[in-house]
Amino acid sequence: MLWHDGMPEVRKDFFFPTAEHAEIMEIQDGIYRISGFVKEYGISFNQFLIDDEQPTLIHTGPIGMYNKVEEKVKEVIPLEKLANVAFLHFESDEYGGMAFLKSKNVRLLCSDLSSKLNLTGWMNVPSDHISFWDNETLKTGKRQLRFLMTPHVHHWDSMMIFEETSKSIFTSDLFIQPGMNKPVVSEDLSESMIGLYKAVGIFASEKPVRQTAQRLAKLSPEMVFPMHGSCIDKSMFPKYVRAIMDNEFAFEGKLLGQSLEIS
Repeated sequence: MLWHDGMPEVRKDFFFPTAEHAEIMEIQDGIYRISGFVKEYGISFNQFLIDDEQPTLIHTGPIGMYNKVEEKVKEVIPLEKLANVAFLHFESDEYGGMAFLKSKNVRLLCSDLSSKLNLTGWMNVPSDHISFWDNETLKTGKRQLRFLMTPHVHHWDSMMIFEETSKSIFTSDLFIQPGMNKPVVSEDLSESMIGLYKAVGIFASEKPVRQTAQRLAKLSPEMVFPMHGSCIDKSMFPKYVRAIMDNEFAFEGKLLGQSLEIS
């Protein structure tokens, strides 16, 4: 976030986040991070492309970043080859660029709760999608995606994806770090992560977040792919789990940096 005199600096384009440019980097064999830094928010917005027999994009970015994300996808595969687009909870930076669905054969992947709560009763929301419950899997060729239900981290429809072949976890808003950082983090930014969570107020309770962090740690991931900030490799990951376990970060009266007195 950008702050001015203790308050967010609100700009006309604040609610339509976009980046001046996007970059793409292959983090692991066939797994690409597409990232754009949004200075109004002070964080990067990341999407992840898994290049397999059925290429899968995780997150679309918000509508203001759609064109830049699309161009980066096309550097790796033809857009019409895109088979799956997954969003991990119903929010604009996860779902806002769903114009990717113009790809002829693309399928929309989401959690069972997102399907029931968010993809019914809305105008122009695709009804043709595949929803998953906890521990259900999808093969995309050489890779297998396992879907993990993570309610209240930070929305109640939230899920994460564990790619079993590479032991990669896509964690959405968990383990994010503010600032413009390297594609793979080389320093401990967990204190900044906790500070951001306190200022933004996205977690109503610490319990479900800590339960999820413990569950992910047991998977012993080789790489963690947060939606905002750098990717985290296995040597740094325990520091971020420990920060979640040892610090208070749940909502305590601040939303997007603004104090809210609740009497």
